[in-house]
Amino acid sequence: RLGPRAVINVQKAPFPWFGGKSKAAPVVWDAMGDVDHYVEPFAGSMAVLLNRPHPANRTYYSETVNDLDGLLVNAWRSIVMHPDATAEAASWPVSEADLIARHLSIVRWREERDLEMLMGDPAYCNPQVAGWWLWGISCWIGSGWASGTGAWTADADGRIFKQARAPREPGVDSQLPHLGDDGRGVNHGGLREPGVKSQRPHLGNDGQGVNRPQLREPGVDSKLPHLGNDGRGVNHAGLREPGVNSQRPHLGNNGQGVNHAGLREPGVDAHDEFHLMTMPELRRWFAWLSARLRHVRIINGDWRRAVTSGASQTLPVRMGGHAGIFLDPPYANTADRADGLYAIDSLTVAHDVRQWCLDNGDNPRLRIVLAGFDGEHGTDLTDAGWTTIEWFRAGFLTGGMGNTGKGVASHQQARERLWLSPHCLVGADPADVQLDLFGAEP
Repeated sequence: RLGPRAVINVQKAPFPWFGGKSKAAPVVWDAMGDVDHYVEPFAGSMAVLLNRPHPANRTYYSETVNDLDGLLVNAWRSIVMHPDATAEAASWPVSEADLIARHLSIVRWREERDLEMLMGDPAYCNPQVAGWWLWGISCWIGSGWASGTGAWTADADGRIFKQARAPREPGVDSQLPHLGDDGRGVNHGGLREPGVKSQRPHLGNDGQGVNRPQLREPGVDSKLPHLGNDGRGVNHAGLREPGVNSQRPHLGNNGQGVNHAGLREPGVDAHDEFHLMTMPELRRWFAWLSARLRHVRIINGDWRRAVTSGASQTLPVRMGGHAGIFLDPPYANTADRADGLYAIDSLTVAHDVRQWCLDNGDNPRLRIVLAGFDGEHGTDLTDAGWTTIEWFRAGFLTGGMGNTGKGVASHQQARERLWLSPHCLVGADPADVQLDLFGAEP
């Protein structure tokens, strides 16, 4: 064999996501406990849900997630309902030309209002667009993926061109794909099966097997095809199987023609020297996610729709149980961060979320956890009896956009906070937790 079979952690999103809270999940779940209904109005990479320590898909327990980005919801819905088709579309070599072409197709698909069908039809999704979106966001560097704000677009003949500054149609940016490491998301190196042998093609003579010179036909011209005998090369009469009739199939030996036993490959070990285009480990990953999210309600729209009393306080909650609500909105303008980190971004929605927290934090049925940056929400929450958890530890910085500060003291991760509502349980020891700004990264 050329190497061991790849094994990857499937308990995470198959794409990188700025602000993912996979390493924050233990603190969140310790604060909420095993709630009867879990609600995540800003789903993103679903890092907290996928790291839930309690059994999933149980009777009388429910989970609901929401996101405003329809392309993200289409990806999650496609993984749940069509994991193999989505994996096939997502499995592709990292290619700059394909990145631009697929990016343009995704933006065009959204502009044609196909995303509106996500809300009109609960079974609707597009696995091909989902796979392309997953592949592309795993190739993309920085922000702006599928935002439609770039200068490049395509004409009616499919040729790309750069538009003038204004006005212009929705387009994409032209940039190199992500090359800084061995791959991430659906392109992660851990998904790779052993590759093909690295050797030169056969050059020792004029060709062998299907490449031998005797098999070569003359080039294309206007003469009749070869009719002088009963067939030659791949048309040789000896290759013909008996025609269709009413007799039983050939059973007299171990197979003949295309069914000959000598054509059979060994079992699973047939992939020792190469893997199929759609990587088996990627199929396994998507199959696990499909099973895990089987009974998770995935909705697409404004975050408020997920936290109304009718949506969040299910019957088990109203009968004395609890709803756990994890709110991870885009960081606000008071967080001193750049705009445009997400395809659908907002610098003000976090303020609306804070106000909702203040209005509902005293509800004993709700255990609410809000994520954000230090100083982003002032002292309003702590004045109302909320607990603030600082769980950054120096020496455990992760890569990506978080590495933009001047020294550890100003590093983005040092600013991360969780606010726990008064009816939350005791939080985990922050010394045992590290933050990962990219929840899908290993």
